[in-house]
Amino acid sequence: MDEMDIDKDLSFRGESTNNVSSFLNGNFRTKMAAGSFYIPRSDKVPLGEDAHFICSEEETIGVADGVGSWAKKGIDSGEYSRQLVRNAELSIQKQKDQRNKIHPMEVLKEAYFNTKCQGSSTACILTLVCDTIHAVNVGDSGFVVLRDGDIVYKSEIQQKGFNYPFQLGNGVKLDDPSVAQEIKATVRIGDVIVMATDGLFDNVYNHELEKLVHDRLVDLRKLETFSKMLAQKIAEYALQKSESKTLFTPFAEECSKANKYRPGGKRDDITVIVAHILPR
Repeated sequence: MDEMDIDKDLSFRGESTNNVSSFLNGNFRTKMAAGSFYIPRSDKVPLGEDAHFICSEEETIGVADGVGSWAKKGIDSGEYSRQLVRNAELSIQKQKDQRNKIHPMEVLKEAYFNTKCQGSSTACILTLVCDTIHAVNVGDSGFVVLRDGDIVYKSEIQQKGFNYPFQLGNGVKLDDPSVAQEIKATVRIGDVIVMATDGLFDNVYNHELEKLVHDRLVDLRKLETFSKMLAQKIAEYALQKSESKTLFTPFAEECSKANKYRPGGKRDDITVIVAHILPR
């Protein structure tokens, strides 16, 4: 399990922890105001391969990215991710009704075991409890936490090789939730979480994402609407870069590391969820 400790983070950034002592007790309660934006790849079926959810009352968000190679076998690459997300939402509602607490790993496990269609998908699920986010991640979807416009945490990519992410699915060579990375991170009021599929992270560098978030003008009365607007802004920027044949992108950089020359962006479905951390 990865943990991001706020004291260590502030010390690393040269900031004093004295001013945030009130944020460090486990009883401090926050909430998320989240919004999303999805751009399916234009030359694919309208639903695309990505799926996502926002459970506002349960303070839980998630994304899934169906693996495109299934289309070569005549299988809808997005059906698995859509079923996985629907089953995750059902599990979240059940957990809320039974004990009023969400456990992302249990959600992932239940969603996985109840998804029976052919296919495979990456997945990332995150919930907020008091001042701490709890998350699970499989593959190359993921999230970042931004504070004052700077990324202070980014989930790690899980992959078996170049462009070959860990992926949940029903098959001998596919993965199950036991491979999931569990993450716990402390957050503060004013932090911004950006969760996305690899359509974002393959095309947008950290410093570009920081600028997109830092340049925002926030209306605190309409944060859910603003979160959606910011998600749209980020997704459209990623789309613009993905269509370039010449720009250097994170994916082009990874290609270079793998001794493959491929400048420009990577066309893909792009899902972005933006969540602002607010006082409850």
